[in-house]
Amino acid sequence: MSNEMKPITLGLIALACALAGPRRACAQATCPPELAVEQKAVAPESGWTVTYSPYQTAIAGVTIFDGPPSEQASLVPDNQKTTADTVIQTWQLRSSGRGYWLQCEYANTTAQLYRRLPASVSRCEVSYARNLHFGGAGRAVVKSVNCK
Repeated sequence: MSNEMKPITLGLIALACALAGPRRACAQATCPPELAVEQKAVAPESGWTVTYSPYQTAIAGVTIFDGPPSEQASLVPDNQKTTADTVIQTWQLRSSGRGYWLQCEYANTTAQLYRRLPASVSRCEVSYARNLHFGGAGRAVVKSVNCK
């Protein structure tokens, strides 16, 4: 793209965001589909050998918090819809002085990611695969996460 086109493109993006209204701004958030993790285990005593599984760290859970996750004020979804192969949970996020936070949880690790959602985000939707879980009866498989 030429330098002459950049201001026009940026101007059009800004206009589109402004026209969308204050609660429909162009900010979005989602969880990364995988998380690279470096683990280091220590064998509990001699005779044991540490090894590592090749399993991926795919997204396996989502929590929405009112305030920082350290305060543990997790929110239940406002709505849940089930189709033949999907469960969709929706949170409606009204104005909050504390802010809302998105926490992403991953299979095959205890590592988690979290971030504060932009103030303009008013809705989060998480889709899970119905009847498909990690480890049989474990956590549901997350198909998508979209906060906007």
